[in-house]
Amino acid sequence: MHFFAVVLFFGFGVMALTMLGEHLYHRLREMRALVAGALGVALAWLADVNMWTGWGITNLRYDWVGVTVTGLAIGGAALVSYALVGFFTGLHRKIDDEAERIERTELRRVA
Repeated sequence: MHFFAVVLFFGFGVMALTMLGEHLYHRLREMRALVAGALGVALAWLADVNMWTGWGITNLRYDWVGVTVTGLAIGGAALVSYALVGFFTGLHRKIDDEAERIERTELRRVA
């Protein structure tokens, strides 16, 4: 369970870095999955995190495969958390009814 939490929190960090990169360079939106996967693999290699050995799966032939797949799982967790954040942001806008508020305030000033 400890390694699942590590992968999840590393995924939040990769999500934040990806969102920061998208804010600075707008072309990264098109490559969000590639950037998140690459950052996840780089972070897993830098931290030397292998969730497979943490879960007791020691029958991997090479250790680098476990670290790389852990990095891909971190990138996948970043993409899932990005989608969840986007869902709740959109839900807030629907509840607040932002379009109606814009119509009431800003369109009257234009007309």
